[in-house]
Amino acid sequence: MLTFGLGWAKRRRRPYSMSSAVRPSMWRLLRGHRSVLTGLAAMALLGGFAESVMLVVIVEAAVALTTQHPESFAVGPISLNGLHVSFLLAVALAAIVLRFCLGLGLAWGSASLTAKIQTELRLALFRTYIDADWPTQSSEREGRLQQIVGLEVDRIAVAVLLLVSGLAAACSLVVLVGAALIINPLAAGALAAAVCGLFLVLRPLTRRVRRLANARSAEELGMAQSLNELVRTAEEIRVHGVGDEEKRRLGVETTQVSAWITRINFSNLSISNVYQASALGLIVLALFIVEEFGTADVAATGTIVLILLRALAYSQQVQQAYHQVSERLTSLGAVDDRLSSYRSAAPVVGEAALAEIDRLDFCDVSYSYKVGYKAVDTISFSVSRGEVVGVVGPSGAGKSTLVQLLLRLRPPDEGHYFVNGRDASDFAASDWSRLVSFLPQEPKLIASSVRENIRFLRDVDNGGIEDAARVAHLHDEILSWSDGYETVIGPRADAISGGQAQRLCLARALVSHPALLILDEPTSALDPLSEHYVQKALDTLRGETTIFIIAHRLSTLSICDRILVLMDGRLEAMETREHLASHSGFYQDALRLSGLL
Repeated sequence: MLTFGLGWAKRRRRPYSMSSAVRPSMWRLLRGHRSVLTGLAAMALLGGFAESVMLVVIVEAAVALTTQHPESFAVGPISLNGLHVSFLLAVALAAIVLRFCLGLGLAWGSASLTAKIQTELRLALFRTYIDADWPTQSSEREGRLQQIVGLEVDRIAVAVLLLVSGLAAACSLVVLVGAALIINPLAAGALAAAVCGLFLVLRPLTRRVRRLANARSAEELGMAQSLNELVRTAEEIRVHGVGDEEKRRLGVETTQVSAWITRINFSNLSISNVYQASALGLIVLALFIVEEFGTADVAATGTIVLILLRALAYSQQVQQAYHQVSERLTSLGAVDDRLSSYRSAAPVVGEAALAEIDRLDFCDVSYSYKVGYKAVDTISFSVSRGEVVGVVGPSGAGKSTLVQLLLRLRPPDEGHYFVNGRDASDFAASDWSRLVSFLPQEPKLIASSVRENIRFLRDVDNGGIEDAARVAHLHDEILSWSDGYETVIGPRADAISGGQAQRLCLARALVSHPALLILDEPTSALDPLSEHYVQKALDTLRGETTIFIIAHRLSTLSICDRILVLMDGRLEAMETREHLASHSGFYQDALRLSGLL
């Protein structure tokens, strides 16, 4: 049940605030697991009862043996006269075994609950991110999702474990305080007052730890971004000989994170130290109260001392759980923010069926990334099925934005995008994905076999994969590799060249037999022969597949029926190559610079 990941994210829209209380946030996280928590609490209560019995019986039996009264016992007002020491020791042993078994049950239940919540959170983050719209996905800060899914979720898992541990300790504490009340109400009252007092006294330290955790999280995000940059730019770092500078930069960031961690750990250890010292002093105070106002019965005194020691140990565990859970509220807030952001950004998609793509129409389409600047400005054009359209223009002209609009990754801010005379957003996402394919400028491989890279998680048989590789003129080369289609490649693998990776991604784009194919600089990494093969592959699709080719290399556009020229986000022209060679200044300059004019 993804109660936290899917339910909470729907309800909450406000950004996380560190003023949020610990209990409501954590209980909301655990709300879907109330039955498990109830079972764990029941085991903890029963374990506390078993421990109380064990402590009382052991002390009373020991006192009876040392005072030569083996059958005279009393626990506070409760008389146990007539019971033999051996029987009570057997009861103590049974209580020990019961408490041990319940402890194992608590450990297993806590571990299982923690793992389940950890899995739910990660699945919720994966799913909501994948379901979010492209603007949200593309704007995600580098390394942020990895940090959230890894480090922050791990911290929440530890917080859950601490919280369950604190809950179990609180249950045992309640039982022990109850036992103390039976034996000596004065000492029990002093204990309860002391626990509440210590909780209030240490609250300022808790708030300090929370502030430090916020600062640490921000520093860790910066370090995560730097590590991603390190992997992504490793080649340039080595070529330019700036490895030492990169080491220093990462060293500074690592040291800053370490400084925050040191402060947090010192604060946590200080809380523990203050609590221990205070607890021991309170035991002395409780004994003083017993001595002044109560009876000085040896057995009762020994029992109450043991119970106070155990009760204060449990109260310290509760206190530590509270403080350490408070520290991890930053992680809980970070996950909450991401889930809320992704969930609120899920695009509204239509449900209309789409069998074919016969016509595309842009009608006064505009799109802006920021107010006052239109990346695409009132563009209008029509493209019929099977037409091959080239897209050219200088850098910053809006070509990438046009691609994202055509792919329905971004909806127009103004105007309309029609498919077969109907708004593109009306059609079901599944039909659209089945009919539309894309070849990005930079080949993006996954760490898997060649076959799986072409299949790319779709339901395509091996024959279809090999047919697509043939069309991309890569099949024979794949067969020449040692493991053929089972050769493992990846984003940074040396198994294939850049040109082979580009053609592999072309095979991936073609394997679904798309009705609309959009290619962004498809020949940028290809030698002339490979470029010729790609053009032949695209030429076989003419008349059936509508193709858009974004290119700077004009030779790539030789198969195009028309060429769309973008300038400063506006449509300057959309004509044949021959017409543009005579009437478009930009196209004429491009031909001249390419040596084609």
